[in-house]
Amino acid sequence: MTDALVEETWESWAARVAGELARLGPDDWMTFVVHVDSAAAVAERRAQARRGWRRALAPPPPPPRVPDVFLQARPVEGVLALECIGDAEFEGITDLTVQQQQTLTTLGWERDGADPRFSATFDAAEVDDAADLLAASLRGVLGAGSPGRVDVRRNR
Repeated sequence: MTDALVEETWESWAARVAGELARLGPDDWMTFVVHVDSAAAVAERRAQARRGWRRALAPPPPPPRVPDVFLQARPVEGVLALECIGDAEFEGITDLTVQQQQTLTTLGWERDGADPRFSATFDAAEVDDAADLLAASLRGVLGAGSPGRVDVRRNR
């Protein structure tokens, strides 16, 4: 019998990330981006979906991945500051649709000006809320079908 790999749930991912957020030092930050599939992986998933009757039983697919959008968390002046940066080149152009931008604000992000940039701040006691916002944004807006699809980087 082989051990099956168990995919991490969003709830356990958020709890783990909350712990990481609580341990960020004054010069640390974390970034979160939806993992980019290779063309071969995308083609294989599409072929499996066409072949299988399980497609009808499968959960709905996540929204399409949004290129060039990332989330960042860092401590700033005693609070945990989150940013959703929808423009990797900082030119005000984004691949986020108007609906996705509205969903971000519904989730709790505040829009920073006209650029596709959003922020949220949390005090030290609210790291669970911050991690939940990150998870909801990655899953519901940025197209991460599972926590395993998220690249997390911690910088010191």
